[in-house]
Amino acid sequence: MRIFHVLTTGAALLSLLCGCTTRFEQQNFPAELHPAPDTVAVFHTPGNPVWTVYGNDKATERRFVPCSTFKIVSTLMGLDAGIVSGPESRLGYDGTRHEYDSWNADLPLNDAFRLSCVWYYKKLIGRMEKSYVQNVLDRLHYGNRNISVWNSNGHNVFWIESSLLISPVEQVNVLERIFSGRSGFRAEHVAILKQCMRRGNAGAFAFYGKTGTGRNHNSNRLEAWFVGFAEHPDGRILYFAAHAADPERNVSSAELQEKIRQLICRSVP
Repeated sequence: MRIFHVLTTGAALLSLLCGCTTRFEQQNFPAELHPAPDTVAVFHTPGNPVWTVYGNDKATERRFVPCSTFKIVSTLMGLDAGIVSGPESRLGYDGTRHEYDSWNADLPLNDAFRLSCVWYYKKLIGRMEKSYVQNVLDRLHYGNRNISVWNSNGHNVFWIESSLLISPVEQVNVLERIFSGRSGFRAEHVAILKQCMRRGNAGAFAFYGKTGTGRNHNSNRLEAWFVGFAEHPDGRILYFAAHAADPERNVSSAELQEKIRQLICRSVP
């Protein structure tokens, strides 16, 4: 199985000239990865009209709440707005005890991102103007761009089990805009984000991503995201977005991250 389609310059030009549209190539997850029953993973190489889809192909364009994957864009907005200036920027811990002990500290940006610290990012977004956030989401074509449920009990919640929704395909498109220099953000800010996103390696590829976890209010089960990209030393880049759900149990975003890492290791030369 191959999930890295090589598109030659001639083929890319031909696809543009003939108006070829995006098409999806269906693959099955290797049985030994044991994905959750309602899992979809989409992979895309820039410039290629072919997307590879594993799992539930009906969910490629179904929108879900982004949850902590929104911290990718939040980080860039915080840097762009001057609220934070780099990986070591802190926002001040107020002493509140949170559900994870690792959150109970005055974390720098890079640790807040790695630990997916919700209070840090609520505080970060809370210092932004709503109109600024809306303009950024419009510019990025970020899902349904709906931030109407801006606050609840004094906290911004539009990105956590609320009004903002995005599909796996849209997640990949946003990532491509950001890391190809088409997002309008400064290159040095994108470089800081990239540093925060590093997750080790997947075979010969440097592995970057962000997890996300949210509750399905119909099943009352936790669902998971993992979105990001893999970068080869020869310059090849493979973008991906995966979403997983199981009506019978909670799904772990950390497990989903490892399944995507293994899938890339197994399937990409």
